[in-house]
Amino acid sequence: MAAEHNLADSVGVDRFAHFGISYVINDQLKRNAGFNDFWAAATTLAIGAAKEKWIDKQWDNGDFAADCAGVLFYQIKF
Repeated sequence: MAAEHNLADSVGVDRFAHFGISYVINDQLKRNAGFNDFWAAATTLAIGAAKEKWIDKQWDNGDFAADCAGVLFYQIKF
């Protein structure tokens, strides 16, 4: 594993990226693709799970939890 990746994981930058990207994907699916709340959230989480399963070498519960948090944060109405 590259030193840069270890550094990113140790500071949590990777988790913030998962949170932010999930928020943006959910937003774009809802606003621009016309998905309802449920399907925007389900599709975003499916993308996050697929990335963890097939792209990363090892499943990371923390990364997926950050994906879930990004989706949840988008769904909360302030």
